[in-house]
Amino acid sequence: MKKIFLAVAIAVALIWGIWIAFPLSAIQSIIEDSLGDYGLSVTFSNIRKGILYRLRADGITLRHGARDIILLNSLDATLHPLYLIDSRIRISFQGRVGSGFFSGDADLSRTSLVMHLDFDRVSLADLQFLHVVGISGNGTIAGKIAVDNQVRRISFLLRDADMQPVRIAESLLPLNFFRTVRGSFEVGGRHIRVESISLEGPNVFARLKGVIMEGNMDMQMEVMPEKAFLENPLFLAQLERYQVSPGYYVIPVKGPVVF
Repeated sequence: MKKIFLAVAIAVALIWGIWIAFPLSAIQSIIEDSLGDYGLSVTFSNIRKGILYRLRADGITLRHGARDIILLNSLDATLHPLYLIDSRIRISFQGRVGSGFFSGDADLSRTSLVMHLDFDRVSLADLQFLHVVGISGNGTIAGKIAVDNQVRRISFLLRDADMQPVRIAESLLPLNFFRTVRGSFEVGGRHIRVESISLEGPNVFARLKGVIMEGNMDMQMEVMPEKAFLENPLFLAQLERYQVSPGYYVIPVKGPVVF
């Protein structure tokens, strides 16, 4: 019985010892190095250790260069202690993005990142990185993000959208026509492959696809309005020049993305 008690005491002391001895600055450094491979920097607001390998932060700001791309709030995370011995972080986390929520898990080292993240009820206005391509407006978005080092896959669903049109080079994307947007895309290395993003509005449907390679967009938006929608004078003013055939319009989406 004494041997069992002693073994338990040693195990508890070891687990607590790792947590006490492992500095908070080392955890921050591992996270910063892992994100640095993606051109991202991170700033923590009031990050602190809790009991039982808990980690909390009032806010985390992700930046690309001098540009804020997203602000995460009320982070509550749990670390798996044995990974710290090898200077790795295995972490489960949850928190908020504005009025929305996110949760997930990640395995980080100074040279790699594997992560799964779910988000729900996030306001479109709280996703600062969308401002890079001029997307603004309101709506509620949910989705998933999977990261395996340099390969990132994002799927999403935007409901109750109320967006402004976006001008890219000489083309005008009529995002104001659509109320629901869903799709997925994959980021790998220096390219983004948009497999299919579908947009739906009253009496109108569209599909966006193509690639962004080396910071340059090579995509197109196919717009397919129903007959009732063709009577909308706003539609004719914006899209008449993109008509390919009756009821079918193709808008070229080409130009640089400054990010």
